[in-house]
Amino acid sequence: MKATKLVLSLILSAGFSIADTQVTPWLRVGADATVDMTSSKVADYEASLKGNLDLRFEVLMREGIKAVVKARLEQTLVENGKSQDWQKVEIEKLVEEAYIQIETDKVSGLPRAIITAGKQTMAFGQAMSELPMFRDNLLYNLSAEREMIGLTVTLPTNFLKVVDSVAISMYENGAGDFKVSDDKGVSIKVTKALSEQLKLQASALIKENANVTDKETRGSLGFVYTGDEGKYKVWAEGLVFDNNPSMPNTKFGGQIGGSYQLGRGAVVVEYQYLDKQAKELAVAYNLPVNSWLVIAPEVRFRKNDNGQPNDTRVGIQARIALDKVASKKLKMRNN
Repeated sequence: MKATKLVLSLILSAGFSIADTQVTPWLRVGADATVDMTSSKVADYEASLKGNLDLRFEVLMREGIKAVVKARLEQTLVENGKSQDWQKVEIEKLVEEAYIQIETDKVSGLPRAIITAGKQTMAFGQAMSELPMFRDNLLYNLSAEREMIGLTVTLPTNFLKVVDSVAISMYENGAGDFKVSDDKGVSIKVTKALSEQLKLQASALIKENANVTDKETRGSLGFVYTGDEGKYKVWAEGLVFDNNPSMPNTKFGGQIGGSYQLGRGAVVVEYQYLDKQAKELAVAYNLPVNSWLVIAPEVRFRKNDNGQPNDTRVGIQARIALDKVASKKLKMRNN
């Protein structure tokens, strides 16, 4: 019976995408819909089914100024073998990003800098992952500050001839909505390419959290190395933090990962560790079947140190690029 459930959980899940289509000279649209099917040992390998719809609109308002809106609709259709009702959609949580970006050198005679204002991902962390279901990563919520309202200034390439770029963010600490919280945060991120293959990043933040007296601090140091003309890639990131409200006794975590081109696809292996919480090993294979279809099975092994049961989870994701399918059919029709 368990074997049957496991096989059912690995039934191919389909996705559809229109990736960064140039509709007009001033409008670029991207759309992506995926359905992830997973099952876990904790749930006796009963299947879960989740649907996601991602939309991105980029409007060039004038030379050097653009507006970007990114929305994500997520619905759990089946959870542990049980059908779920349609969840209510809240607009403020639906919109992940909504910001205006200004390139100063194209707008005025000022030195080059990029100013981003609105709901966005702040300048912190490396957040590197090539797993198909990366949002389930152990460090997903710690390695980046997402859906915050604030201002980010990215200083020009080769700033002070020491680093490649410096980005500074000032934001309110109330992710997932459009309300301006009284709790504030500031972060900084520095990047440096030591060679064409090796890139480094270092970042830090300090922020206030609601109902907590002490401010939270967090630091990140990571690298990405690409070798053999992109055939393989290795990355790592270490995180240290203090006064995290959800994990007050946890002080550090980290990850190391790599990908290697094997056959038509790429094998991905990532290991993540979170002090006094859990350890996780994930393995996936991103297989491009053709120019518009990618299939990606994934397996995760998690050992919990916080009293929760250990878990093994298997899943599979498929993605179809509809714009390439439509382009191919149009060419065939014209022929």
